[in-house]
Amino acid sequence: MPLALAFALGAIITPTDAVAVTSITNKMLVPKNVMGTLENESLFNDASGIVALNLAIASAVTGQFSLLDGIGNFMYVFFGGIIIGGILGSFIVNIRLRLINMNVDTPSVMVPYTLLTPFVVYLIAESIGVSGILAVVVTGLIHGIQQDRLRLTSSRLQIVMNSTWSIVSSILNGIVFVLLGLSLPQVIINLQQHGTSSIFILTGVGIVAYLLMTVMRYLWTNWDFARIRAWDKHEKHANSVVIAYSGVHGTITLAMAFSLPLKLNGQLFPYRNDIIFVAAVVILISLIVPTFVLPRLLPQTVTKFSEDELGQAKGEMVNDAIIMIHSRYQDSPNASRVVNILDGQRTVDGHLDKTKMTILFDDCFELEKQTINKMLTNHEITEQDANLYMRVAQRTMLQYQQSNWQRILLFFRFNIVENFSFTKKARKRRKIYKKMRNHKDTNRAEMIERNRQLWRNIAKVEEKPYARINAYLNKCLLNDDDNNREISVVRRAYDERHRRLMGQENFVEDQNEILIAAFQQEYNFIQSKIASKEFDQELGSALYEQISTDQLVYLQSVNGE
Repeated sequence: MPLALAFALGAIITPTDAVAVTSITNKMLVPKNVMGTLENESLFNDASGIVALNLAIASAVTGQFSLLDGIGNFMYVFFGGIIIGGILGSFIVNIRLRLINMNVDTPSVMVPYTLLTPFVVYLIAESIGVSGILAVVVTGLIHGIQQDRLRLTSSRLQIVMNSTWSIVSSILNGIVFVLLGLSLPQVIINLQQHGTSSIFILTGVGIVAYLLMTVMRYLWTNWDFARIRAWDKHEKHANSVVIAYSGVHGTITLAMAFSLPLKLNGQLFPYRNDIIFVAAVVILISLIVPTFVLPRLLPQTVTKFSEDELGQAKGEMVNDAIIMIHSRYQDSPNASRVVNILDGQRTVDGHLDKTKMTILFDDCFELEKQTINKMLTNHEITEQDANLYMRVAQRTMLQYQQSNWQRILLFFRFNIVENFSFTKKARKRRKIYKKMRNHKDTNRAEMIERNRQLWRNIAKVEEKPYARINAYLNKCLLNDDDNNREISVVRRAYDERHRRLMGQENFVEDQNEILIAAFQQEYNFIQSKIASKEFDQELGSALYEQISTDQLVYLQSVNGE
């Protein structure tokens, strides 16, 4: 292999992948100074590797490779990229600060601005003849420093930006590794047909290259070329070993390997398949070895609570807030909407127990019957109102006890089949409806008003049964934690019916007031549990974070953002 191509191979397998390291060590306690070194190293390794690769390819194209000229050109491109990146980064960050100070910091403006920044910086730097990658890295560092200073300024924007970049990073990393899986078989086939070396020899080259890089990483840290704070020699040795095994290669290495041109001076690029295969071997080994070695070197992160305990705590928190809403805002038509919103905070696990849900519906229906019969006996309502209300109650119970397919069939029956049925009753019903639509006199207005009055009467009748059902469901919440999901479904059914009977108006201010009170109740609930030692501080912090995020998401949806 020519010296220029060997230099290109070295440049390709040099960059490390901090994202891959983080995914491997996400359940381990990595010292902060070690993790910081790995993240910063990956930035400059990527940039310097790409610069070195460009120089190697240029040497391969010209057929001349001068070490002194290569080093001089490398220094110009390297430091030129840093300087241009510093200038452009400061300028772009200052513009961003001005936009924030002018209150032009909406996500629709700032997200595209930030996403376009690396492309603009890269193109400007490359047009000057310096490293665009290094310029982007330095711009990113300046942006990161400014981001730390503005941690509490425009918090909503910070969350949106972090989420956006996390998604972009995950997508790009995923695409590259999918390409590795798709392309590697074809590379192996090409090696067998046109390769200059056997697969076993190239695999050995990849293993030797990985071992050499691992040893160099250990010596580089242990000999203080990269300073990592350590209190004694043992800690220094431990940090050096972690750094050595954390040299995971991934996205950039693979992208650089595939960026090699297919042809050189009109002929197939020599050793292209060999270089790609060696790079793939290095990537795979660097992913496999740390997966088995690092868990033996680093302690595991220990959480003081399990996912089941977190889900149970969320359920208790939501139940407490719901009980408060029904006791304090029982007369508000928007209480049911807020309850439905709060139900979304629960951890969804398992399936609904239809037997338990049927029992709850039957109990609620029996309560309604008892309440209506008592009201009828006391002459609070008429027999007509009682009969009509019980029909509505039966429909509620049956509707929510049906499966999704049964609900679709019911909808099809009542909304489609009835409109095209040719039975005597159906024809008579359609004739009456048509007459009502066409007959524009006082009779039609009177019929509409009578119908409205009828539903207003049902809404008044429903107040007492609805209050008894809420009291019963609240009691069930307090006495039986195993029925939370089923109770939630039953409550949602009656809350939705109550909201429809009370009217479709959207009292946004009233709803916001109730929801803010509910969030405050959840905060108070967590504080009381921590004070009584029922929740530890770590579990409380997780619940606090849940409430804060839910508040932000809800306020954004209300404001239409």
